[in-house]
Amino acid sequence: MALPAKAPPAARRSFQDSTGATIVSVAPGDHYVTDDKNQIIVTLLGSCVAACARDTITGVGGVNHFLLPSSDSHDVHGGDEGMRFGDYAMEQLLNTIYRRGGQRGRLEVKIFGGARVLGGSSMLKIGEQNIAFVEKFLKTEGIPIVARSVGGTAPRRIRYQPATGRAWVQELDKTSAVTVTQQEENYRRSFVRQQPAGDVEFF
Repeated sequence: MALPAKAPPAARRSFQDSTGATIVSVAPGDHYVTDDKNQIIVTLLGSCVAACARDTITGVGGVNHFLLPSSDSHDVHGGDEGMRFGDYAMEQLLNTIYRRGGQRGRLEVKIFGGARVLGGSSMLKIGEQNIAFVEKFLKTEGIPIVARSVGGTAPRRIRYQPATGRAWVQELDKTSAVTVTQQEENYRRSFVRQQPAGDVEFF
């Protein structure tokens, strides 16, 4: 049974593939947790990072997708805006798993993303910061990272099945890189537009 969760502004989509599995998409700023053995979670990553976490005994697990590493210097009080930051996104993912009966000592995590898509020093910095953040966060929490595909210059399509812990990674071409980058940029701009006049947000 999938855990009910409020969808973010970009509506979560789900459909059945040719094998009968239910595919659930996770957009930037979203997270999704399930204990349904027939569900596979999918997300597209550029400079963003996704953590795929599961309880290895019960199979309850899920995926988040965050844009920036930390909200320490921002006035964030949760909700959709908070999910763009790694610290809040990781807490939401893990706490949702714990509420479903997952236990810290049985968790494993796979991490993906943080690429320098379409070049540029700023994109490289964001991706590297996201990777460094999630590695440090999980080390502090004592949760092992059992697999990773991070960095580089290619965007990634991730498919993750919490029930088994299996992850599929597909590196995408330059045409897809434009689409993924635009998706992440649109998500970022949606919050920049909400900033009060005079505020400046640096990346």
